[in-house]
Amino acid sequence: MKRFKKNNNILRNTSSLMKKIIFYFVLPSILFACTPPPAPEPPKNLIEVGELEEIPELSAEDQEEDREWIEDFEKRKDKLKDLATQDTKQKEIVIEQKEKVTASKVALKKEVDQILKNRAQKKAEEIFEKQIAGKVKKDSKISEEEIKTLIAKASKGELEVDELKDLLTKNLGMSEEEVEKIISEAKSKGEDVKKVLLAKVLEETTTLSDEEVKQVVEKVQEVASETTELLSKIGNAATAKEIRKILEDAGDISEEAITRIVEKNEEMLKEEKSFLRETMAKLYARLQRDRRLNVEEAFCSNIEGLLDHLLIEPTYFETNKYDIDTYVSAMNRNYQLMEPILNEFPDIMLQLEGNADLRGTNDYNKALAERRWRTPSRVLVTLYTVQADIPVTGVSRGEECQLERKQGESEEAWWIRNRRTDYMFRLR
Repeated sequence: MKRFKKNNNILRNTSSLMKKIIFYFVLPSILFACTPPPAPEPPKNLIEVGELEEIPELSAEDQEEDREWIEDFEKRKDKLKDLATQDTKQKEIVIEQKEKVTASKVALKKEVDQILKNRAQKKAEEIFEKQIAGKVKKDSKISEEEIKTLIAKASKGELEVDELKDLLTKNLGMSEEEVEKIISEAKSKGEDVKKVLLAKVLEETTTLSDEEVKQVVEKVQEVASETTELLSKIGNAATAKEIRKILEDAGDISEEAITRIVEKNEEMLKEEKSFLRETMAKLYARLQRDRRLNVEEAFCSNIEGLLDHLLIEPTYFETNKYDIDTYVSAMNRNYQLMEPILNEFPDIMLQLEGNADLRGTNDYNKALAERRWRTPSRVLVTLYTVQADIPVTGVSRGEECQLERKQGESEEAWWIRNRRTDYMFRLR
């Protein structure tokens, strides 16, 4: 009989443990759309019910305890489903607010883009007047005005390879084989195809020497690169003061144009900061709620209702990569905008979550995702020493938390969205 009682205690303890496992791990997984890890192999030599000496009946107290637990479980499950629905609806409203901010940023970018292209146009005209005007061949099949337009388009970064190929074949009489040979040789030498083709056009239409052609092409490329770089700098600037300095240092931009851009940028930044602050307050309220309900540690978040991505966009990676050189400027701007807001929430921490697509083994993806959160974490700490004020931690999700594939989305596009680092906010 003592042996039976011992077995009965084991069963009851196991039942209690299973309740806790379901309550703390299975429920959040269901409610927050977590992709569960592969089912473990069933243990061998399972105990069959028939092997037990006796199956006892539960006492009235045990039955009442089970009923209360099940009722509480069902109530919480329904409540959390309701909250997940509310979160998704709230996110839809927040997305609408962000779209207004995005529209303001797009409008400002278009105006900045036009100002910088006007600058490039002016510089292109200077290049043409100083180095090409009066040096067009008399028998050129392209007029001087057409060459001037070509230089302007190249300086603004608007000239494409196909347009240059058409000029060489349809206007200048070269065969497609000849043009493709030039392109192939340029690629084999690691040269810029557009620069090589533009040089060929100038060789065929002007009396410029090889050295003069090279100088023109280099200057045109320099202007185009400046335009691209200025657009990037302005897009990543976090203050109106930075914008003014960038435009003033660039030169060849009127004070009137600079003032107009700076004023519009101030309005846009004010709108963006207001959105970030309001969204952070909503997210903070959710974190407090999730802690009260003991569901904050769900392995995979409910992406459909997530607000974190609207505050700091994920960092995406190429296949098998974890370097983020091209994202440093964007991270810099994000952090500068978010830092004063985060200081208003002293019990907030930043958790970086590395993810991988489904290709590769689970172990490989886990290790790759680990590097994907550690790399941006090191950048943040190096740039801002954020550990002191805003703790930064991280976790590898591997391939376990795949974003749902959208209808009509290609497999490659879906993989790209899953090769990412998420910037998630947590309570300390």
